[in-house]
Amino acid sequence: MHDRSANVSWTKYTAFGLRIASELNLPELMLAAPGVVEDVVIRQADLTAWSGQLEQANFVMLDERFMFRIPGTAIYAVREGKEIEVSIFSGADPDTVRLFVLGTCMGVLLMQRRILPIHGSAVVIGGRAYAFVGESGTGKSTLAAVFRQAGYQMVSDDVIAVKATGSSAIVYPAYPQQKLGLESLLQLEALRENKHVRNSVMPQYTDLRTLAGELNKYAVPAVDDFYNDPLPLGGVFELVADSPTRALMREGELVAVTEQPLNVLECLHTLLQHTYRRVIIPRMGLSEWSFDTAARMARKVEGWRLLRDSSVFTASEVVQRVLELIRKEEKSYGSH
Repeated sequence: MHDRSANVSWTKYTAFGLRIASELNLPELMLAAPGVVEDVVIRQADLTAWSGQLEQANFVMLDERFMFRIPGTAIYAVREGKEIEVSIFSGADPDTVRLFVLGTCMGVLLMQRRILPIHGSAVVIGGRAYAFVGESGTGKSTLAAVFRQAGYQMVSDDVIAVKATGSSAIVYPAYPQQKLGLESLLQLEALRENKHVRNSVMPQYTDLRTLAGELNKYAVPAVDDFYNDPLPLGGVFELVADSPTRALMREGELVAVTEQPLNVLECLHTLLQHTYRRVIIPRMGLSEWSFDTAARMARKVEGWRLLRDSSVFTASEVVQRVLELIRKEEKSYGSH
């Protein structure tokens, strides 16, 4: 158990397969069972003594701490995969403070624990987690939301925590929340009700919390559709929004989405390219570990690149094609 003051109110949560005792209120996370022993402590601390060093660089390693400073928000320190310290500036927005705790801090902490954080969304299909990665705006979160509408459970949206073991790659669920833009919410509403999209905000979205630092993005609860147990990684899909001027063809027919299977080297490149906060890995001295971990993952799972028409809403077609590819792969394995 970690040392923590008895005079502070602590709440215990679960996320990324970890039991977390936090001094900060983290409403995005699921509460832990009573009496569990924590793996990680999140506490407030005075870190202003390091302000000078942090003004010279965005991220620094100081002793055993990985530290960074967000102007107007807080100084953060992550230590040994066990502790996150937060020094909150006066007048800071609490939502923004939490944004970096659950984002960059958790990404660093996972790497300190030798768990690879992948930037993307993941859903459960056939008892396995399938990851969807891609550049910003390619529709990762929207695709996960369409899978949810189709009855599939979500594992993660934003950070996918993967532990490479001797025989498989295991995904640890994050927390039950999605980040969705207004356009995606409107498209999802139209898909659900099978009607034309309106340009006005749907009434139910006015009650959603807007995300700090994000224009027209909302925090969407997903408690009812959240899968909260570890499970094997089944495959990785890289989403690519292709030019609307280029026709997408499959077997001689014009389609809204097509795919390219990834070989091991291509899958490795995709995993490295979409590792969460990958620019800080060299500063943490974890370049060799991250490469070896991604290489082991690439050898264990199937990978595809999905090209979709960026000029239209293609999430439903992507879902259908993903399910077809997975079923085809399962039949292929079953025949051996």
